[in-house]
Amino acid sequence: MWKILKTLFILEKSNKKNIFTCIIVAVFVFGLILFVKTEDLGNSIKGKSGEYQSLSSALTKFQIVDATDSGNGSDLYKNLVLQQQFVSKQIMAVKMDRPELFLDTAIDLTNFRANSFDMEGFDKVASNLPTKTENQLDSAFYQYIKKTGIPLSTNSFSFFPFLVYLFGMLGSVWFIFMSIYSCGIMVEEFQHTSLIKGYPITFDKYVIAKCISSMLLVVVFLLELFVCSLPLVYFKGLGDPSNPIAIFDGIFDVYPIYKYLGISILYMICISIFTILLSVILNVLLKNMYLTLFLELLLYVFPMLFPNMMNLIPFNPFNYLNFSSLLNGQTLDLANPVALNSTHGLIYIGISIVIMVVAVKLFLTTGKLKKV
Repeated sequence: MWKILKTLFILEKSNKKNIFTCIIVAVFVFGLILFVKTEDLGNSIKGKSGEYQSLSSALTKFQIVDATDSGNGSDLYKNLVLQQQFVSKQIMAVKMDRPELFLDTAIDLTNFRANSFDMEGFDKVASNLPTKTENQLDSAFYQYIKKTGIPLSTNSFSFFPFLVYLFGMLGSVWFIFMSIYSCGIMVEEFQHTSLIKGYPITFDKYVIAKCISSMLLVVVFLLELFVCSLPLVYFKGLGDPSNPIAIFDGIFDVYPIYKYLGISILYMICISIFTILLSVILNVLLKNMYLTLFLELLLYVFPMLFPNMMNLIPFNPFNYLNFSSLLNGQTLDLANPVALNSTHGLIYIGISIVIMVVAVKLFLTTGKLKKV
């Protein structure tokens, strides 16, 4: 088994497809670093200036009215005016280097914003404001900062905050990436059976060895994400891996960056194993990489097309393959909100992996392959 695994890994690492994939991953990370540096993401002044402009756009949807307490403006209009004042106060706090004022104002802003969601006419300005879930995440974050006394960073992304941003983006497309990468994992072997007849092992062991060698390449891709992100240490510094990140995990909670990255990497590894095994089984059944890819993507988008099915079938592993939206609580913003739990997601994906491994063992065993 070890010899065939070593042979397959040598073949995989020299495969043009894998070399091209490594280049694509590197270009993506370097491009994202350039984007983050150019846009100055994480800069509180720039971020709050954009928020101020969004509120200004929302206010233009109202007729010019008196926003004072005794004025004729609607409750929503008065609320938005106060929100804009709070944002302006935060910009001033950053410029004057007063983090305590920024934090207190941020908490007041999330409280006022929470009241606006139930006000009459909110639908017409919803596109200009954070969602209810985003506001709850902000509230959990700032309340945690206030409670613990952790210094609040208002600077641009350094290395560790960038990794959070990077893995957050990859979480939305990792299953798609792995589906494209692995959709033809066994097609060549079925089209040219002489390729595997020379190996003195059972077919199921060959398949498992092929999956393991592919997973080793996935580990290389993950390491590449970290290595290619290192230039940001030179430009912006390392950052603090213990800084908090607000997430949704059945409840609104706050994790340190290192825990968020750990969960993200665990999800990416589990999704990779899940996708590779699914591709193997679909290759056996369909013997066509394009049909395999089409069916995998169809299964992936099915919960998005029919979100009500998430409530009916909460154990469907495809509900949890977009782990970024899972940790961001985006399913709470659906017409019929669904509170998915990331821990449950790992369990369901893990159970699915075990079932597929058993399927490979039971249904793909063809006995000892004869030497050519």
